[in-house]
Formats: sequence, structure tokens, C-alpha cells
Amino acid sequence: MKAHHWLISLILLLAVVSPAQAEVEAQVVRTFQLKATPVDMVVPGNGRYIYVLTADAKLQIFNSSGELYDTLTVDPGVDGIQAGPAEDRLYLVNSAGNRIQELILTFIVDIPVDGSPTKGALDAAVAVVVFTDFQ
Repeated sequence: MKAHHWLISLILLLAVVSPAQAEVEAQVVRTFQLKATPVDMVVPGNGRYIYVLTADAKLQIFNSSGELYDTLTVDPGVDGIQAGPAEDRLYLVNSAGNRIQELILTFIVDIPVDGSPTKGALDAAVAVVVFTDFQ
């Protein structure tokens, strides 16, 4: 008898509980203005840069804010890109040429030192910058 009440309770519970209605909302956060038709894109795991391959054999590099950081010219046969294991590696796929090129990217950053204390000639070929205050 108890099993019968348990079964009726379960059936009533399932009948009363309706399935949840899922809803998805979408909002455009940023738009990337490209200079040509996009062919492929990739975002490495860290998300600091967005790489977009365009139909005119250009690799546009955007920062995470959506600003164009730089544009590189690639082989005209490149029709796909893949992120590598590190943020400085990118693989360029040329399906027609049966080739994959490994690209190593070096991001050069200017460090302003204007107004910093210096010793020696200001136009020296080499400058050593020492950071002693990490706050």
C-alpha cells in the first residue's frame, strides 16, 4: 500500500511540475571593423588577441578591446588559421598548397622612460632599464 501511495505521489508531482522554459538573451558587446572579407578567425586561450584572416591575404590582429593592433601580410594561399599551444604561436593553413606554416609572433611594446633618471649618453646604442619599484 505504501508503494502505491509513493507511486501516486510521484505521478502527481511530475504532473504538477512543468518543464522550465529556457530563455537566452544576446547582446552585441563589440564589433570589429574589418578592411576585407573575413575568411577565418581564432582567439587563443588567454583571449588577449583576436586573429582574423581576410580574403586579401592579411592577418589582422585585434586586442581584447576590439582595437586593431597590427596587420600582417601572409601567403595568398592561406585559407585558415589555428592557435598554437602558446599565445605567440599561430598556424597558417594552405589547403591548396598542402602546407601548414608555423608563425611565431613577437609583440614589441614601447616602455616610456621619459623623465626617468639616467646615467650616460642619452643617444647610447643600448639602454638598460631597471625596475625597482613594483607597486
